[in-house]
Amino acid sequence: MPSIKTLLDQFRLKEVINEDISSKTVWLLGTVGNTTDLVPGVNAAVVTLERLAFDTQTISNHALSGSDASLLGSLALGSEEQNDVYSWAAGYINSRMFGPDIRVSLIYPATQKHIAKHQRQHRRWITETPRLYSLVTKPFIDAQPASRIQWVYNILSKKVEADRIVYEDPDPESGFIILPDLKWDASNAASMYLVAIVHRQGLKSLRDLTDSHLPLLKNIRNKANVAAEKYGVPHNKLRLYIHYQPSYYHLHVHITNVDLEGRGIAADRAHLLDTVISNIEDIAPDYYQKVTLAYALGSDTELWQHWTAHLDPRSTTESSPETN
Repeated sequence: MPSIKTLLDQFRLKEVINEDISSKTVWLLGTVGNTTDLVPGVNAAVVTLERLAFDTQTISNHALSGSDASLLGSLALGSEEQNDVYSWAAGYINSRMFGPDIRVSLIYPATQKHIAKHQRQHRRWITETPRLYSLVTKPFIDAQPASRIQWVYNILSKKVEADRIVYEDPDPESGFIILPDLKWDASNAASMYLVAIVHRQGLKSLRDLTDSHLPLLKNIRNKANVAAEKYGVPHNKLRLYIHYQPSYYHLHVHITNVDLEGRGIAADRAHLLDTVISNIEDIAPDYYQKVTLAYALGSDTELWQHWTAHLDPRSTTESSPETN
């Protein structure tokens, strides 16, 4: 596989498929190579451009160094405005003193599933009872080919990204690895984003968890601080949660700095690990097999397309599959 720089040099933009103003991120769809027709799975590519947070440690080190160089002398400013003691302007930072200012990620070749995941979508609300999970969602999850999470197995077996692992418990039942999420630049502690991927296969989502998995869940909770401390983030600054629906069906726990905001922690998707453990331990060992879970789905996702066969055509709430 060519380097990301080589592929980006060959990238030809077709359209901007999404943006998130709050995270200053934009998603681009295009082709790689000289062909003009976009073919998912062949020459299609999805590029993510994300503005990075300032590296406050580097800026602080400049102040402590006693350097005479102006920290802001390299700013190239456009039109300026002023009102009494307040001034403002837009411009560009040319100094390397602030560190990298953009993160680029690439999916190539991008399948239609990749494109749908990243493009702007209308969202639909699902109220998933245990019965509807068994009749609708579980068959969809079970039908997913193992090849879709081969990249997860590659990480767990250390075929790739072994140098990015910051903590591992190798136990096949209660063990896991922790490494930086690809959405994080692994430098700014304020935006720290790690992910714990369990070694145990067969655990696909929150719905699979019972009291037999409490040792695994508590192990992740107890050891997350070991990994986070490598980046100077103390245990009382950690937010641990599980997504439902997840982006891939192999159990993983998100570990972020509590100061980090974003859509990933929205109530329609994120389930705090402390709450998950308490629900199983204090309420019912099979809590997640009994509870109704509500969440939002993008209108172009495969799971939503699967659900539409079981929806009441007069509304956006699901009807009983037996009545359709």
